[in-house]
Amino acid sequence: MGAMDEIRHVVVLMLENQSFDRLLGYLDLADPAQKVDGLAGALSNPVSPPHDMTPVPVQRTSSPSVYVTDPGPGHDFEDVNEQLFADRAPQDTGAPSNSGFVANYSRQLDPGDRHRGREVMQCLDPTLVPILTTLARNFTVCDHWFASVPGPTWPNRFFLHAGTSKGFLETPEVAGQFKSQFWTSPYDMPTIFENLAERGLTWTVYFDDYAQAFALRRLHPDVERFKRYEQFAQDITQGALPTYAFIEPRSFSAPGYPANDQHPPHDLREGEKLIADVYDTLRANDAIWRRSLMIVLYDEHGGFYDHVAPPRAVAPDAARARPSGFGFDRLGVRVPAILVSPWVAAGHVDHTVYDHTSVPATIKKMFGLPRFLTARDAAANTVDRNFLAQARTVSLANLKTLVPTARAAPAGGGPLSAYQRSLKALAEAIGALPGSAPGADEAARYAQAFLQQPQSP
Repeated sequence: MGAMDEIRHVVVLMLENQSFDRLLGYLDLADPAQKVDGLAGALSNPVSPPHDMTPVPVQRTSSPSVYVTDPGPGHDFEDVNEQLFADRAPQDTGAPSNSGFVANYSRQLDPGDRHRGREVMQCLDPTLVPILTTLARNFTVCDHWFASVPGPTWPNRFFLHAGTSKGFLETPEVAGQFKSQFWTSPYDMPTIFENLAERGLTWTVYFDDYAQAFALRRLHPDVERFKRYEQFAQDITQGALPTYAFIEPRSFSAPGYPANDQHPPHDLREGEKLIADVYDTLRANDAIWRRSLMIVLYDEHGGFYDHVAPPRAVAPDAARARPSGFGFDRLGVRVPAILVSPWVAAGHVDHTVYDHTSVPATIKKMFGLPRFLTARDAAANTVDRNFLAQARTVSLANLKTLVPTARAAPAGGGPLSAYQRSLKALAEAIGALPGSAPGADEAARYAQAFLQQPQSP
């Protein structure tokens, strides 16, 4: 019996807005033959191409100041175009140069702060992210996993769930506009969740304050499958972990509940704490741990530098984005991805090209599910190539003891990020949040109240 027969649970934790080079570009492994495609040589970005070609080099940093980046870099479609091609509206031909990161971030800053554009070139020493680094050194890191779309959170998460965003390329931020879209296309595409249910297999979305996956209309009849994150530990203790568990991090900070999604300007250390908690919780039930695959993943790069040019991709369907006409035929920027299981090797690097549709493609292959969602997941590489013939004994435990101490969580206030505004709009559209809620303080109070509600069965 091999891994394909023995693994009965897939747990995906998808965090927010970090590039591979930023978090894992300086990763070193015990076996010198195992090397990530990381940061080496004289890598840089010009200040403002083509006018000012002064190079801004990649900076390896051990300063805790990089835990919080405020404001966060741009990562909408036009921003990513500039970061990759040094042009906000490039001709869709040729290889990206990855030369516009500094210029793009500088443009977002106030004139007196333009020198801060170089902050997107700051890449973390492994000691700053001990949880992610420890998992990479003890399991398998995928160093060519790309976002599915050169754009923001929503379309990338839709690709993971559905193999397509159905032409959707934006982050819905205005409740009124979102409400008009919410009950119509493009939120009605089939998902991997339904594929599992058709085969009698189980799934759960574990979330904290807002579940972005609930934007997918076809999941509404299964609202009982959306559970608070606290239920994750209870389900594991009771031996009731579903076949597929998808975990959404906390996106808002409320008193006593700091955001842990790692979306700037949120503190990276809170996300490290969440990763450790998911791992430690899974390890707490050895019978479940021995039959599980955990994937730590990021939805997109968040505007931070990465040196690897994203490749072309199979278009999922005939849908094209408006007004750009983008055909969803090239991938977004590279993101961190780690496979965690007793069925994968320690300190191994997989150089295979993956994107987020590799998750549903892998699940379909592992559990014999019929029909691909789209042409994209049908063409996606699957991670089972990393499975060992026999499970190994893993001694790594109690990751929480390695979590770096985070600063005190903010009390609330301040402007909402585009992603937070989109979640607030979703909450308003489904009637969970009053339409009068004006901003971060009100949203944080709602999040706190939600967290204090009793868990529904």
